[in-house]
Amino acid sequence: MINISYADNNAEQHYLALSDQLQARLRNIIKSRKVTINKVKYSVDNVLLVYLKNLQTEANLKELITARPEKFRSIIKKLRTRIPNILDSTSDANRVLYNLFIKSSYDHESFKKLEFIERIGMDTCAYCNRTYTFSLEKKNKIKPEIDHFMPKSKYPFLGVSYYNLIPSCQVCNGLDTKNQNDPRAFGVRNPYEIKHSDFIFRYELKTGNVLNTLTDPESITLSFSKKINGNLKMFKLQELYDKHRDHVVELIILSKSKYVENYRKYLRQYKKKGLKFSDNEIDRMIMGNYVSEKELHKRPLAKLYHDIGKQLGLIV
Repeated sequence: MINISYADNNAEQHYLALSDQLQARLRNIIKSRKVTINKVKYSVDNVLLVYLKNLQTEANLKELITARPEKFRSIIKKLRTRIPNILDSTSDANRVLYNLFIKSSYDHESFKKLEFIERIGMDTCAYCNRTYTFSLEKKNKIKPEIDHFMPKSKYPFLGVSYYNLIPSCQVCNGLDTKNQNDPRAFGVRNPYEIKHSDFIFRYELKTGNVLNTLTDPESITLSFSKKINGNLKMFKLQELYDKHRDHVVELIILSKSKYVENYRKYLRQYKKKGLKFSDNEIDRMIMGNYVSEKELHKRPLAKLYHDIGKQLGLIV
């Protein structure tokens, strides 16, 4: 629902942190031509063996780990052409790659998940923008979920690809929302491919009396004038944001008062005292939330405040 900015330097650092472990595991699998998961043995046939040997070339492995989302489609297509049952989570090829990229890499101590999350710098869930994703130092064991956008059970070869790993909240990564659902089947777009203009909130007043909204939030409807249907449905954004209509009510009341312009003038007077607030900072203090598109990831519901604030004329 909100954009995550591309950071190819971070993707390369991510690759460098994992490459030694991946290459070591690759050598072992190629040599033994089998893996064991939960006491079940899966074998490496000649076709898969060729693919694994290709990954031993640094450029090929790096390309896979740092691939942007738009390249996922061609990676999947090429692999399915080469190994038709690759997406079948019961096939030997799928399980071998699951062992390589998930069991031996994503779940391995060489993947510093806390550092990975902090490097991305998203303070709220990219899927819903409703929940903080703050993390604490390792000993406190508090960190957000990391969602495999292309689910790891079906696409294990993307299991540690940088742009496939999305910091998210427990709700959006939970059993009743995304979990292992295939985004291709739902038309869901990766947060790295989303623009802020792809989702725009709007409200409508059911009654003519604005004051009714204070005692009856049901008197307004909250919807999207622009949306990506797949994301809206999978993450239940309409249903979840219906729970936040009280925020819209407060913004409506705020827009009808003289407080806004008076407070703007008051804050601008600080310039005389050597303290200058930017227009963006003034908007933030009036709205009680970040409203700059570059800062929507910093606080829950910031996208809602931004869009409704614009509709109400509270911000330009």
